[in-house]
Amino acid sequence: MLVLRCTQKLLKRVGPPVADPPASTAALGDWFAQPVSVGHQRLILLVSARSRLPIVMPARDAKSLPKTFPSALADLLHALGIPPADVAREVAECREVVVAATNSRSILGSVNDFSQMMKWTLPDRPDIDLLATSVWLADSPTKPLGYARPFEVAFELLTDVPAPRGTFRTSAST
Repeated sequence: MLVLRCTQKLLKRVGPPVADPPASTAALGDWFAQPVSVGHQRLILLVSARSRLPIVMPARDAKSLPKTFPSALADLLHALGIPPADVAREVAECREVVVAATNSRSILGSVNDFSQMMKWTLPDRPDIDLLATSVWLADSPTKPLGYARPFEVAFELLTDVPAPRGTFRTSAST
């Protein structure tokens, strides 16, 4: 079971929040989501509470976000080289989604940091590859993680082994 914690702006499109959600059973914990505009693109940026792993998704179907999120998560985890059995286990935990309001300023700070990175690096690009953008953001050192990269933390949470080093050097132009 996954708790999808949306900003007030996104809750207007996704639906009403549950007042007292249960704890997430997914290894990556709750996911925080907010809408982001990059040039003319309308996107949703989601960030894992435990790993700060980011996922960028199109905003056009925000209402169906709880249904489309597990597929986007699977795509990103496969792109990061997470073993298929670990991906399947995490995605299975995310099939049941409860929508709630945000509850952590620290995680929203990470969401805002990633949002600013996207706004400064990817403006006015109609050809934005959302998966490549997610991988690029996942390779960014993050202060709340002691400057570890989100993909490293996610890899270790999902597999219980250290993440491969230097594997995901990407650029915003991909």
